[in-house]
Amino acid sequence: MAEYESIKGTRVKYLSSDPTLTNSSTEGQVWYNSTTGTNKVLSQIKATSSGGNLNTARFGAGSSGSGSQSSGLYFGGATAATTYSTATEEYNGFSWVNGGSLGLARYYLAGFGTQTAAVAAGGYNGGNKSEVEEYDGSSWSEVTDIPTAGRSQGAAGTLTAGLIFGAADSPQVKTFEYDGTNWTAGGDLNTGRKYMAGTGTQTAALAVGGSFGAPIQSNDTEEYDGSAWTSVNDINTARRALTGFGTQTSAAIGGGTPPLSSAIEEYDGTNWITSPATLSTARRYLGGFGSLSSAGVFCGGKNGTVLNSTEEYNSSLNTITQAVWSSGGTVNTIGDVSAGAGTMNAGLKFGGYPPSGGGTGTTATEEYNGSSWTSVNSMNTAGYGLTGTGLQTAAVRFGGYSGTNLNNTEEYDGTNWTAVTAVPSTISSATSFGVQTAAVLAGGYDGSTWQQDALEYDGTNFSSGGTFPSTTGAQYAGSAGTQTAGLYFGGYIPPSALGVTTISYDGSSWSAANNMLISRYTSGSGTQTAALAPGGYSNSNSINPTAGNNLACEQYDGTNWSNTCSNNITRGYQISSNRASNAPGTTGLVFGGSASPSPGNINSSEEFTGGTEVVTVSTLTTS
Repeated sequence: MAEYESIKGTRVKYLSSDPTLTNSSTEGQVWYNSTTGTNKVLSQIKATSSGGNLNTARFGAGSSGSGSQSSGLYFGGATAATTYSTATEEYNGFSWVNGGSLGLARYYLAGFGTQTAAVAAGGYNGGNKSEVEEYDGSSWSEVTDIPTAGRSQGAAGTLTAGLIFGAADSPQVKTFEYDGTNWTAGGDLNTGRKYMAGTGTQTAALAVGGSFGAPIQSNDTEEYDGSAWTSVNDINTARRALTGFGTQTSAAIGGGTPPLSSAIEEYDGTNWITSPATLSTARRYLGGFGSLSSAGVFCGGKNGTVLNSTEEYNSSLNTITQAVWSSGGTVNTIGDVSAGAGTMNAGLKFGGYPPSGGGTGTTATEEYNGSSWTSVNSMNTAGYGLTGTGLQTAAVRFGGYSGTNLNNTEEYDGTNWTAVTAVPSTISSATSFGVQTAAVLAGGYDGSTWQQDALEYDGTNFSSGGTFPSTTGAQYAGSAGTQTAGLYFGGYIPPSALGVTTISYDGSSWSAANNMLISRYTSGSGTQTAALAPGGYSNSNSINPTAGNNLACEQYDGTNWSNTCSNNITRGYQISSNRASNAPGTTGLVFGGSASPSPGNINSSEEFTGGTEVVTVSTLTTS
């Protein structure tokens, strides 16, 4: 038997513990762990997982094949055999939102491009179509028709360098190239066919599978170099009505028929390998998009039933766990516009506006242990629209409203609240971050002026915390971080706008950072480099199509905001009535709030656990 050294050229490393694997390195890396007495190997994981459901179940739709796993487009299709659709939906990696409708309802259309620059070409709605439409991220516009009306073509490329090929009707070998304005003839396929998968670019495309004409299915693969097609190695399972994504040297295909298939195959530029992972739901006439074979999306289609389900495919040396919001305990005192502090497993809720109203708010305080809320000693002064930060055993409350604006400061020691140095001026609807002895109080309303500055608190006294850059939200913004590394985002911009701005604080001054994806009142938690902005109230936009309370959540990585999984419950009351605990950005707690128009009617809480990627290490065994 050959030894590892003779195969790899190096010896197996002898280590007392597993090495810290911060990247994928190379699959198959082997070492011996002398502590556990086992051989270990870095192994690849291939798996599908559930994504968010489409709003409208469809099959035979077009998709943005050049999109990424977190930014895709699915358009047109049919909800039944002759019920053609104009629906367009955008995928953000967790959920689908409705985009602008196609001008022409149709199915079996070709699609290529990205979420913000896509092309829909041809199709069928009682007859073959030549119409072409372009999508700009919000609406479709009709452009130059394809030279020959057709349906069931393969497609690849981008809006300014696209490609369609094949068709359901003769001539099935034709290829047409698109430059963003005009169509020109390209090289013919070697094997004409329909219902194939297409992926790649205009100068490096793949045409995979398809049908020569029922019932003959194809296992052919052809590569395109910008002028001519070349036949290369076949796929392992002949099929039609499949989909694919990726590049000419790193592609994946899935689904198809007959028989109805759940098989996934990966292409490395030479060979097709059947993945050990399969679609959980076998389907045909499905959509797909993704940038590489290692990360893509399969969606829609049918298997007797028209489907709305989405499956994400990952082929990685990392084990990927998706972020999730899960149900937490029920609060005892319902009230919106309350304040929060602590962590996901040791949270604190205080104050708020109860359903009975009265304009005075509440003094109620509750502690959270990771599963349930317990009422504890109350604050000294009732209020809502107050803000707080710190830990469950060392929190601080600032200002609020109780018939009039307040300037109260109170500190909590895990048992009792104690009144301490008052805020220099009355303040409500502000936000705060940091700890009890080193906090920042930012923004808010003093009864006559929207505040565009901040104060620092050292546990005893207040001092200036600097002035915001212009056009920064002043009321009910989200916040995260510490007194020397803070973050402020979203909120209300007088006189009537919602904020999208993010600014960072370094302990002395504020500076602009990259904007949030959507404008909103929100709460916040986390750190300056790992923050969370859950739900709240937002304007209408591509992520949240209708203005109002929303589910959409965003995460900040120190540079950019990105979508993460949505809340389970919409909560907010005009000005962000939900407050999240000041916990690390990979975990979070949100509670209470209200569902417009009735104030204070949500008593639930939700816990956030962020997604993870962990390098997969397996133990080698002998037999």
